[in-house]
Parts: sequence; structure tokens; C-alpha cells
Amino acid sequence: MFVVLTIQREERGLLARAADWLGKGPLEVRRRSFLGNGYYHIIDHTGGRPHWELLAQAVGRAATRLVVAGEEEPPRGSGLRLYDPAIFAGRMTAMAGAQLLRELPDGGRQTTVALVDEDGLFTWCAGELARRCALLRVYTRRPDRYTGLCRELMEGEGASLVLADGPEGLRESRFAVSPAPTGVWRLPMPVVTVDRSGIQGRPTLNRLEPDLAPELEETIPPGVPLPLFLGAAWETGLRRFPLDMGIRACRADGRLIPFGQALEAR
Repeated sequence: MFVVLTIQREERGLLARAADWLGKGPLEVRRRSFLGNGYYHIIDHTGGRPHWELLAQAVGRAATRLVVAGEEEPPRGSGLRLYDPAIFAGRMTAMAGAQLLRELPDGGRQTTVALVDEDGLFTWCAGELARRCALLRVYTRRPDRYTGLCRELMEGEGASLVLADGPEGLRESRFAVSPAPTGVWRLPMPVVTVDRSGIQGRPTLNRLEPDLAPELEETIPPGVPLPLFLGAAWETGLRRFPLDMGIRACRADGRLIPFGQALEAR
């Protein structure tokens, strides 16, 4: 269960705002569902700053599962925190890497791809990519977590996966996928990565936008960042929906482009 907050600023007089307090209050709470996963949509009718204290009381245990329509953030000390769907974000980078391979002339079957998994937490991403490309080069500080996977992929499925000793071992790859934030370092190739990561490519591809069906997108409250909403629904919901919507756009070094142009962007 998560909470979507819409801040609806209204220029109303003191008497009108007082009537809210005497009546239903400034917070309008709606129980909603997305693909069978429930969430609360709270609309804050305010003529000034959002009612953070009231909101914290209203959401209770969901205080750290907040998705806000717009760029407003709860203040420190309010007990509220924006939800960070890190697992979903990693899944999206894997989806994006697989999509880039599919869109190559040979479907990626003769392509070398790099994976940056410093902490060894995304072996599933390596499996998805290695099955689609000619060779997957992996840089990780936890090679022990890849030992079994390397053997399974090569012996069981004929896929090729090798571990690089350092970032320099990834340089001959067509592009790289980085499904978790890293420190600040550079790769001389396009890098598909999550937001707020220090890794830089030529170009850096982030701010991935899922290509959701219009009839589904219309059911989501206006102004809500689509990746955050989908991530919260996917991670906290009881019904996991398939992640087969694809990526329609991204930022290439900050510039919005169609995702189909990602490997040509400079």
C-alpha cells in the first residue's frame, strides 16, 4: 500500500478555509486501485503551504511510501518520505538494455554488452542480458556472487558471460547497463542507468519513461511521475503485473529523446 499526494492550490478566503476545517477538512482521501493493487490518493486543498502535519497523521504507517504529483517534497522532520522504488528502477534498466538489443539490426546476437553491478545484487539482470547478446562483460566487486551464474549460463544455455577485473575491461562493449547507483566514474560508451547515479557515459541515458498503454495511463492521477507510480505499485502491491510495457523515452545527458534514438545520441 502506498499514498499518492496531489497538492491543489486554491486561492480562497479565510471563511472558505475555515469551512473546510469545520466540515470535511482540507484533505480529500480517495481509495483507488491500479491493476488490482490498492493505494490512497490524497488531495490537499490548500491556499498556502501543504498540510504536512495533517498528512502525516492521515497516512500512518505508509508515511515512507509517498508519491507526490509535481516536484514538492515533504520537509525534514515531518515523518514523511518520498518512496524510492529501487528494485523497480533496476528492473527498468534491464528492460531498457534488452530493448536496445532487440532494436539492433541483428537483434543483438553479435553484440557485446557491459553490466556494472558493484555490489553483486543484480545477477538476475546479468542473466536477462547474457541470454540476448553475444557476450556480457560484468564489473563487480563481488565476483563470488557470479560464479554459479557464469557456469549455468555457459554450460546450460550457451550464453557467454565474463567478469572484468575493472571498469577498463568494459571498454569494448556497445553499451553498458548500470541498475544501481554508483560512484563517479566514466565509460566511453552509452550507459543506461538509474537516476541520481554518479556513473557517466557517452551519453548517460536515464530518466527512463515506460511506454504504458493509454487506457492504463489515464487511470493514474495527473502529474504523478509514471516511473515512481509504477514502481510503488509494483513493489508494494499484492499483485505483480508484468513489466512488458517497454521504454518510450529517456534523457540523454539531460536532453529528452525517444528511446529508439538512444544509441545514436551524442
